[in-house]
Amino acid sequence: MISIDENDIGRDIYAVRASDSDRFNSASIPFFFSAIQEMGGTHAGARGLSIEDMQKDHGWTWVITRSRIEFDFLPHWNDEVEMVTWPQKGYKLLCPRVVQGYVEGRKSFEAMTHWVILDIARKRPIRPSELGDTLPPPPEDVCYRDPALEKLPKWDDEEKLELLEVYRPMPCYYDIDLNKHVNNVVYIRWITEALGEEFLDAFRITMMDVQWISQTYSHDRIRVETAIIEKSDEKTRLIHRIMREEEGKEDAIVFEALSYWRKKDQ
Repeated sequence: MISIDENDIGRDIYAVRASDSDRFNSASIPFFFSAIQEMGGTHAGARGLSIEDMQKDHGWTWVITRSRIEFDFLPHWNDEVEMVTWPQKGYKLLCPRVVQGYVEGRKSFEAMTHWVILDIARKRPIRPSELGDTLPPPPEDVCYRDPALEKLPKWDDEEKLELLEVYRPMPCYYDIDLNKHVNNVVYIRWITEALGEEFLDAFRITMMDVQWISQTYSHDRIRVETAIIEKSDEKTRLIHRIMREEEGKEDAIVFEALSYWRKKDQ
């Protein structure tokens, strides 16, 4: 159960389950994106700002738009990860939130996440100030991270050293959530599956920065494109995008991402 201290910093323990692990016994990349969203939702819920509360009281909901995770190391199956989170003051129309993970006191990862409060009926964002003091941030001298993230590189603007094989996933029954669209963590699974076994066997993730642009649904035709845009002994940099193919219309970008990797033997 989450505990929240006098600075509004929340803490909870998440165990890495077998279903969260890969063939090397390490936590999978989707595990982190799922955990940071659950942790943020649990913290907000403890302040009376769960999605259910927001919908009932105001007709609003939380929408995550961006997550950037820096990885120091990946926990393993059965590890207990201490999750630490805090909200920050509104930034433009965004509600930034930081989530960190520790295993036995050693930091595993840190994430900056951007959330938007959406008026469901009007489909418009609500200014963070509308929350008043119901989700107070900690004092900046206690903990603070710059919420401004650089714009993700655009697919068409980047010189590509190598194009990976296009991956065409089909949304499955359990990919669809309560809102009748593909759950946003599924996008993370799709872009990692698109890398293939050989790449994932040889490389480990060090950073992933993702941006959700549009929703997809159960019968959509999906195309995942991946390119290597930098390759050195120190870092391999990939650009990703997910496209929705629409008959008679131009294909739509629904998701884009940037990721950094290192060889596992380094």
